[in-house]
Amino acid sequence: MLPRPQVLYGAAAMSVAALVFSYLQEREQEQELGERTVTTAQFRRAMGDLELTVSQRTEMQRFWRSLCKKMKQQQQEQSLGSTEGAEQTKVVLLQRMPSDGVDEDDGQTVNMHEIHKFAHEYQRVFPDLFPEQQLLLATELAATYPKWNGIVESTSSMIMSTSKRFQDIAKDTKGEMQQAVHRTVRNFVERALNIVADRLKNQLKDPHMPEYLKVNIDVLVDKFMPDVKVEIFRKTRDLLSPQQHAKPHNPVVPAHERTEELSWFRKLRAKVLYHLFPYDKSIWMSLRDPWWVFFTCVGIFPVIGQLWWLFLFTIKDKTNEHQLCQFIIGFKVAQFITLGLFYTCFGVLSYVSCIAAGSMVLCHERGPRLEPWNAFFFILQIALVWTAFFRLPYTVRPAESKHALLYRSNSLRTDAAGNTRPRRVYHDVFGNELHLNRGGYLMKFCGYETVSFSIIVLMICAIMWLPFVDWQRKALLFWIRTAYGLFSFPYIAFKIPVLATVLMHTRRMGYNEFGETVRVAKLKQPESDKEKKHL
Repeated sequence: MLPRPQVLYGAAAMSVAALVFSYLQEREQEQELGERTVTTAQFRRAMGDLELTVSQRTEMQRFWRSLCKKMKQQQQEQSLGSTEGAEQTKVVLLQRMPSDGVDEDDGQTVNMHEIHKFAHEYQRVFPDLFPEQQLLLATELAATYPKWNGIVESTSSMIMSTSKRFQDIAKDTKGEMQQAVHRTVRNFVERALNIVADRLKNQLKDPHMPEYLKVNIDVLVDKFMPDVKVEIFRKTRDLLSPQQHAKPHNPVVPAHERTEELSWFRKLRAKVLYHLFPYDKSIWMSLRDPWWVFFTCVGIFPVIGQLWWLFLFTIKDKTNEHQLCQFIIGFKVAQFITLGLFYTCFGVLSYVSCIAAGSMVLCHERGPRLEPWNAFFFILQIALVWTAFFRLPYTVRPAESKHALLYRSNSLRTDAAGNTRPRRVYHDVFGNELHLNRGGYLMKFCGYETVSFSIIVLMICAIMWLPFVDWQRKALLFWIRTAYGLFSFPYIAFKIPVLATVLMHTRRMGYNEFGETVRVAKLKQPESDKEKKHL
C-alpha cells in the first residue's frame, strides 16, 4: 500500500497532466480552426444560404470589404517593410466601405483567425450595427465548403466511373444477348415458314393436275417465300428491339412561321402532298379528310384526271423509292378505272342508245370514238408511265441498319461451290449507278408494260394500214385505248396493304405539313382501345 500523501500527489499530478493535455489539445484544435481560410466567393455563398435581413447582409458585406482592404494593405506594407498595422486597422475601421462596390476581389483568401480578430475590433467600433454572431456563423459555414466539395467531387467521380463501367458491361451483355435471341428467333421463324411453304404447295396441288402446273406451283412458292420472310423478319425485329425515333436536332420552328416562309407554289405543293400522302394518318383517318377525298376523286375524271396526274408527277419527290412506286401504282389503277371500266361502260351505253334509236347514222355520229385531242392525252399518259419506270432505278432507299433478323435470301448469288457473292452492280452510259431491285416486283412489271404497249402499237398500226373509213378507225382506236386501260388490272395487287409490302419491300414514306419527305410515323393507339383490351 502506498502512503496517503503519495496517492494524493499522484492524483493531483494526473489531474494537472489531464488539464495540460486537454489545454494543449484545445489550443491545437483552435490553431487548426484558425488556420482555415475563407474566400470571397465562399463567404457570399454562405450569406446566401443563411436567412439574413437586408441590414445584416449590408453590414456583413461592408465588413468583408473592409477586411479585404486591410489584408491588401498589410501585404503591401510587408513588401515595403512598414510596421504600422495598428494605425492602418483604425483607419480601415473608421472608413466604412460601401456594400455594393465593384472593385472587390473574388479570389481574396482570409484566415479564420484574422476574421475573428477583425470581427471583435469591428464590433467595438460599431456595436449597434454590426451582426457579429451572424458573421461568425457565415464564416464557419463558408469554411466547411472546401471539405464538402472535395468529398462530393471524389464521390461523384467515383460514381461516374463506376456507372460508366457498369453501362459498358451492360451494353456488351445486352448486345450479345440480343444477337443470341435474334439468331434463335430467326432460325425458329425460318423453319416454321419452310413448313408453311411445303404445306401450301401440297394444298395447291391436285393429283390429277398436269405436271407442268405442279412444277410451276413449286417455282412460284419458292420464289415468293423469300419476300415473305423478309417482311416477317422485319416485323419480328421491330417487336424484339423497337427503335425509338429520336427527335431531330434542328430547332423546332412553329408551323405558321415555317409556312409563311414558303412561296405560294410551295404552299400549294405542301397542302396537296400532305393531304394526299400524310405521314401521320392511316387510310381510315384520310377517309375523314374532305381534301383527301377531293384530291383522290380528281384523278379519276377522264381529261382533268390526266392533267392532275401530270401535276402530281411534277410536285412529288421523284428521288424517293416509295413515293415513285406509289405514283406508278396509283396512276395505273386510275387508268384501269378511267380508261378501262369507265370507257367500257360508256361505249356499251353508246351502242345501246344507237340500237334503241334504230339509226346507223346516229352510231356514226354519236358512237364511241377517239378524237385527236383525246389521242394526245392518251400518248401523254403512256409517256408519263414510262418516265416514272425509267426514273425508278435511280431512286434512293432510306438507309436501314443491318440486323440479324433482316436478310434476303435472293440478295446474294450462290456459285457451284456453294459460296455466296454479291450481285453485280450496273451503271448507265453517264456512270450513274442503277439499282435494278428498286420497287421489288413492281420493277418487273416494266416488262409487262412493255408487252402491253407493244400489243397496243401493233393494233394501232394494223388499224392505220387497213382500209377503214374515218368513223370506223376512230371507234377502233377508242376500244384500243380501253383495252390498254384494262391491261392495268394487275396493278391492283399492289394496292392491297399486306401484299404490297411483300411485293415491293419499300420503306413507307409520307409528307409533312411543309411538303418534306419523312418516314411514316407509328400511330398511337387510342386510350379507349387500350381500356377495352384491359377489360
